[in-house]
Amino acid sequence: MALTKELSDDEIEELNAFLARIEGGKIPNTESLDGFCAALACCPDLVMPSEYMPIIQSGANEEGDLDFKDLNDAQRFMELVNRHWNHVNRQLDREEVYLPLVHQDSGGRFQGNDWANGFLTGTYLRHGIWADFIEDDELAGSMIPIWALAHEHHEDPEMRPYEEPIDEERREKLLIGASAGVMRMHRHFMSQRSAYTAQSGTFSRQTEKIGRNDPCPCGSGRKFKRCCGERALMH
Repeated sequence: MALTKELSDDEIEELNAFLARIEGGKIPNTESLDGFCAALACCPDLVMPSEYMPIIQSGANEEGDLDFKDLNDAQRFMELVNRHWNHVNRQLDREEVYLPLVHQDSGGRFQGNDWANGFLTGTYLRHGIWADFIEDDELAGSMIPIWALAHEHHEDPEMRPYEEPIDEERREKLLIGASAGVMRMHRHFMSQRSAYTAQSGTFSRQTEKIGRNDPCPCGSGRKFKRCCGERALMH
């Protein structure tokens, strides 16, 4: 299976099932994963799989982490995650219209909260870069719709963007604004990417087939069978 092929609806559900096995994770579903990948794709400094895969696979505690049933189970998960990452990255690199993957809730509404929180989780992996961006009043406007969606149901009422519930019209504008904001942020950071690439070196993506004794594609330096092929988060 080519790693450049966009996930089908059935494959999105398959990946959702993987993520649902994690208890209390920061990336609970593919909507959240899409936002997470969008933040990584925007960032000018390459975030390696050894950094982001543990975030995707982690639960609230060690017992909640994603464990794999066998080698094929692990390979399938890695393939689906990498293909979706490539799809998000390709949309932005080709300057296409980036469309956030937002799922319908039980009432048939597209809320976008998980997507926005996934995006914010992605920014934490390069906090210094994003902090500088946010401190620029002119640039930070791109983040406003994302913050509004992420904090809509915050446990601290003072962190919520509005006193009244977000109606359908306002939510649609926020989702459109979040999409446009991601594209603006990606264009802004593109000019800085070469400087970070020179520091980080060249990165080769995962191949389609991983042997049990091959290096784990997460970048841990361990054999696949002793790392992601055995169980999650062992590096």
